[in-house]
This record gives sequence, structure tokens and C-alpha cells, in this order.
Amino acid sequence: MSKKALFRLKVIGVGLAVLIALAIPAVYQYREMVRSAECENRLRFISLALVGYHGYFGRFPPSQTKGHSWRVCIFPHLVDDPFYGLYRFEEPWNSSWNHELERRRITATDKWNVVAGEVDTASPYSMAEFLWQCPCDLGPKSPHTSYVMLVGPHAAGRKVEGVSIDEITDDPATTILIAEIASHEIEWLQPKDLEVETMSFQINDPEKPSISSHHPHGPHVVFCDGKVGQLGPDLPPEVLKAMITIDGGEKIVQDENAPGGYRLADSAESSQ
Repeated sequence: MSKKALFRLKVIGVGLAVLIALAIPAVYQYREMVRSAECENRLRFISLALVGYHGYFGRFPPSQTKGHSWRVCIFPHLVDDPFYGLYRFEEPWNSSWNHELERRRITATDKWNVVAGEVDTASPYSMAEFLWQCPCDLGPKSPHTSYVMLVGPHAAGRKVEGVSIDEITDDPATTILIAEIASHEIEWLQPKDLEVETMSFQINDPEKPSISSHHPHGPHVVFCDGKVGQLGPDLPPEVLKAMITIDGGEKIVQDENAPGGYRLADSAESSQ
């Protein structure tokens, strides 16, 4: 092969390497955009069920009802899904029967696959992966959830009795009900959520339970008005704390120029 041909091959090789180097970040950004959109869509789906539950019962669900999670209790308002009919409320959430249901996606045909007290697991598929996990969570498959209720005496989530929208004196449009977490510590059927009194108000805190996410642009949340938003990872802790209370009296302003996308209103804005 001539020197000229070798030179051309080298030039082509360098050009391809440059193109690949330029394409990799674009592919990553596209994948993240798709995963973030899917995460947001899953929370919209959950939000619609919460709004439907509130419309029927006059209040949001408590975080747990007789030892069973709100994630189970809103199922009749999600879709016409046989899971709710198969779940055994008379048994603990982690009984052998419910434990089996937790680890698969129930389809319409499964209504006829319950034989002799056992569930047919020929084609197991995690319900958690289908609805309750963020698509950005690429860890080992498990029944964990990425979406939790914020529970506390001044939060929209309560353990005993759910909160009515009429009890929320702060702006429901900036008061958080459901938030994303990046850990694998809570199973989606487990009656456990994020406790406001023990959580960190720093987004993505590596030391304590916190609102967190694998998304570079921060975690998604569901507000009490049913809308889904995204909190920037640099949101100040004092702003997040104000966004969690339902009766703190603070006014929150959505501001794309503020750290995290939100800020406390100044005195002039608060008086309006």
C-alpha cells in the first residue's frame, strides 16, 4: 500500500474517531431526555390516580392503611388492573402471596391464572419496573420503588388520615406530595415512605434519606395540585423545606434563574 493511501486511511480513522467522540455525549443526552420524560410520565400517571382518589374520598390517601401502602390503595384509580383484586389486604403486605404479586406485572389474563391458591409465575415481570421505578435506575432488578410520599405532621402525607386539599393553606401548586428517591431501600408494596422529621433537605444527600434522583437535572416531584415538576439538584434546603409544609405560610416562586428553579418570595411578592 502506498504512503498516500496509508495517509488517507489515517485521516479517515482520525475523522471517524472525532465523529464518535462527538456522538457519544449526544447519545447520552438523548437517552437521559427519554428516561426523564418517561419518569415524568409515570409520575403523571400516579398523580392522576391520587387526584382520582381525592375526588372519591375527599382527601389524599394516608401513607398507609391498616399496614398497607398508599401505592396499593390507589390502584383502583390507576387503571382497570386485576392486581388490586388479587392483593390480599387480610394478610401482611409481605405475606408469601403478596410477596409473589409484588415481583411481577399482572396482566388481564392473570385473572384466570390463579389456581389452587397459587399464582402462575411462568412469565414473571416486576410491576415495580413497569410503574414504580424511574427508568434511569439501572441497578439490579428488584421490587423497590423510586416514588414515595413525604410524611410528617405538617406535610401533605399523613400516616393515619389523608389530607384534604382544603387543609393546605400554602399554595398547592408549590407544595410537594410525592417525590423521587434514588435508593433501593423501600419496596413498592412496603408501607414506608420518606419521613420529613428525619430526612435531609439537601437534594441528593449521600449521608441521609433525601429527595434524590439519577437524573442530572434533579428529581421529579408531584405537587398537591396534581402537576409534576422537577427540582434542580442545587435547590437550597430552606426552599425545599418550605415546599414540603402545607401550612408554613411561605410563598414559593418558580424562577428558572434561581438555584434549583424555585425560591422564596421577597417581601413585595409575598404581600401581593
